[in-house]
Amino acid sequence: MIAPAPAMAATLAERAEYGWRVVRRATGVLRSRIRSVSRPTATAVPFNAMFDSALLPQFDCERAELEGFDLYLYDVMNSPRLRGQIVFEYGTLLRAIDTWVDVRVLDIGTGRSTLPRWMSRAGASVTTFDLPSPAERTSAGFHDRIDAVVARRGGVVRPVSGSMHALPFATGSLDLVTSLSVVEHLDTDLPARRHVPYDEQQRRLGGVLDEMMRVTRPGGCIYLTSECCDYQRATTDNWRGAYYYDDGPPLSAAWPVGDVPRLFYDYVAAHGFTVVEPCVFRAADIGLERHWTWRGPYFSGFSLLARKR
Repeated sequence: MIAPAPAMAATLAERAEYGWRVVRRATGVLRSRIRSVSRPTATAVPFNAMFDSALLPQFDCERAELEGFDLYLYDVMNSPRLRGQIVFEYGTLLRAIDTWVDVRVLDIGTGRSTLPRWMSRAGASVTTFDLPSPAERTSAGFHDRIDAVVARRGGVVRPVSGSMHALPFATGSLDLVTSLSVVEHLDTDLPARRHVPYDEQQRRLGGVLDEMMRVTRPGGCIYLTSECCDYQRATTDNWRGAYYYDDGPPLSAAWPVGDVPRLFYDYVAAHGFTVVEPCVFRAADIGLERHWTWRGPYFSGFSLLARKR
């Protein structure tokens, strides 16, 4: 979901500018800790919905809480390029959990995200799960050294590697299983970087959801976000250069928007889960600009929150 960390700049001027950008963001992290933000008075945020920029003001408290944690969360909470999509995804999750204390969490496909460390600092017992060779590079160098100074202390996670098609965890052993902007990459075989045909993508998605649901305890939840697209109207993708496969269709890494209810909400409801209300995902909404993400016209994102019966 997030592009790789910037490579080391080639010239002295570029290195200096990169350094100042990191320092400015670090200052933003520290300022956010002393800024008081009141929760706006509004109707409940839908937990199962398409990204909607009109909802973003409702997540001001969650944005403020996360951006004061470290450089990564400050960046994604404030990135103009991302247009608030991560605020929507992370903010919805924070709204859904009353307390993190003693919650057993598994985050699938963590990559560079430090949200699991935030969960841990809030009281959760967190395991992160990635491929043996993760697709995303972590930050390093000057960025990492500054982050070590400004990031909040605590937030220990247990890393585990393997395949999300066969999770190495006991049935019903977790309170919350999350996967944030990951399953759209089922369009790629890794590490071979081969494109996967759509019929096979759907089959693999069902298997991944089955595994997420299997390891969740009765009464526990799964929370997943992903990408969707109206491929009949979309013509460009600002993220095209970051597709994981080497050869394949010009537009991918998103689920056909009309298939999302069947593939996600209906699927989990048919397999022992209850979709948490309010559920307001409407495929036709992707025609409205306020639902478009940073990827461009007719690309959007969505959230899925469901509780095991």
